[in-house]
Amino acid sequence: MRVKIFFSTLLLLIVNVALLYAQDPGEPCGGNDVDNNGCPLDTWVVLLAFVAIVIAAWHLNNKRKAALLVPTKLLAE
Repeated sequence: MRVKIFFSTLLLLIVNVALLYAQDPGEPCGGNDVDNNGCPLDTWVVLLAFVAIVIAAWHLNNKRKAALLVPTKLLAE
């Protein structure tokens, strides 16, 4: 467990340093920002994130139900 925590922390530090050295892209959205507020998330990205959360919740709920049914099937036999 300590090895996972160590490597996770190391990866986090490396990624943060790489982001700090990233170059400034200049003008956000290449000058195509209609709202002029720093290029917000597109509505399709928000929709995609919402759909991903719903599918993940559905999958985890089905997994939980399956885990609850297994012991009752074993006890019935």
